[in-house]
Amino acid sequence: MFKPRLLRETAEIALTEIKRHIEPKMAEEFSLRRVSAPLYLPVASGLNDPGEAVRFTMPSTGEEVEIVRGLNRWLRSQLMRYDIAPGFGVFTVMNALRPDQAETATTSPHLGAWAWQQVVDPAHAGIDHLAATGKRLYTLLQQTEEMILERFPHLERTLPQRFVVLEEAELADRIPGVSPERRAYEYLREHPNRAILLVDDRLRSRIAVWNPVVGCPLPVAETSIDLSRPIGSIGGNILRDQLAMQILHQPHLLR
Repeated sequence: MFKPRLLRETAEIALTEIKRHIEPKMAEEFSLRRVSAPLYLPVASGLNDPGEAVRFTMPSTGEEVEIVRGLNRWLRSQLMRYDIAPGFGVFTVMNALRPDQAETATTSPHLGAWAWQQVVDPAHAGIDHLAATGKRLYTLLQQTEEMILERFPHLERTLPQRFVVLEEAELADRIPGVSPERRAYEYLREHPNRAILLVDDRLRSRIAVWNPVVGCPLPVAETSIDLSRPIGSIGGNILRDQLAMQILHQPHLLR
């Protein structure tokens, strides 16, 4: 069992190395251009991700705005704004606030992530495409960990080599009678040497790995396909703080 092996100050340096590595690699792998992320959006815009959001009124204009809780919708609007072709997309560094999210070792109301969206041809967008994209994302995360191991050789590998795609319905048959979160917990507890891409019937997925420091699954990325008009897209979030917690051997999120 591995233990935290980096002081907080060193972990912050390592996190900077992760950022420097993953952003250009992500842009290259998925043909993405970087755009600047907003910190808040007008409530009337409808571009914030759904769910509870922190709202306030701008003193200068009286406009009601809300702090970003997710940028999937906003990034889709950028795909249309730049008239981006299939196979290409956009990404940004997102800092979001989700007040309904509990503060624990592995979760926080503050969500730090690399958010991205890529235009996809609806005719070829299904579970197979979602699974293939998930595998490419996971390979990118493994390459990031390899970079960290080169710079901090006293650390150990934490991301499993084996990558498994599971549908929620399939896992429900294997582990019936409990919540999806509990099913993922039980599966990864029994198979800690596997990373899983868990896909539901709405073409949403998440990549999770077992974290032995805290003894629970840790999601490191989430991806979904959206085929609503006027464009189809695939995208989601690489969860920066959870990824750093995993590969830097930290007992909690770096806050």
